[in-house]
Amino acid sequence: MPAILEARDLVKRYPVGPRAVDALRGVSLTVDEGEFVAIMGTSGSGKSTMLHLLGGLDRPTSGEVVIDGVNISRLDDEQATLTRRAKTGFVFQFFNLIPLLTVAENVALPFVIAGESWAQHRARVDELLEMVGLAEKAAHRPDQLSAGEQQRVALARALATEPAILLADEPTGNLDYTTGTEILDLLWDSSERLGQTIVLVTHAAHAAAYADRVLVVQDGAILDEIALGRRRDHEARPLIARLAALGL
Repeated sequence: MPAILEARDLVKRYPVGPRAVDALRGVSLTVDEGEFVAIMGTSGSGKSTMLHLLGGLDRPTSGEVVIDGVNISRLDDEQATLTRRAKTGFVFQFFNLIPLLTVAENVALPFVIAGESWAQHRARVDELLEMVGLAEKAAHRPDQLSAGEQQRVALARALATEPAILLADEPTGNLDYTTGTEILDLLWDSSERLGQTIVLVTHAAHAAAYADRVLVVQDGAILDEIALGRRRDHEARPLIARLAALGL
């Protein structure tokens, strides 16, 4: 399969007082079309910084990111924003739904931001709400939903424009184990049935075990790569044992 995402020698450096700290130190990776990749690491390892650079939410100090053939590192801010909207979808730990909008309107938000009438995309919105099991709650507002339901809405919104890549930053971190597993099942289903490319950042082995491949990050660099293969029901225990052997 062709690579849909490439990172080339990414460095992200932050000034801290009189010195600089490297949050990322020369990271390179490729993600193939339709692949489900997890990025694992402890707090402060650089995994979220990496995801933000891969999705164009931030710019590297040096290095390049290529999304679906577009080198976003060479674009100006406006071009990078338009490319990010067209090529990527994001799901975060905190759902970032608009409280005053209905569930359907929240899912349609990417179309509205692009200057389009969401009504013309109603069939797509209905399809996504059916996929995440919330068709009957299209007219509800976020405060009428459980945490798990809100994350389902966030996932549907992220998939609205059929992005080349879905990037998920600790999407189960604010959920209990059972509800989190339901979200992971939906992510896996979107990868399996829709061919969606997914990059998931997590600190939890049971979440990473859904992926085809796990990249282990430590101190701003990729420490190890663990191939799991295409299955929903990986045992997390072998992955946990591998991480323990790495001292994590």
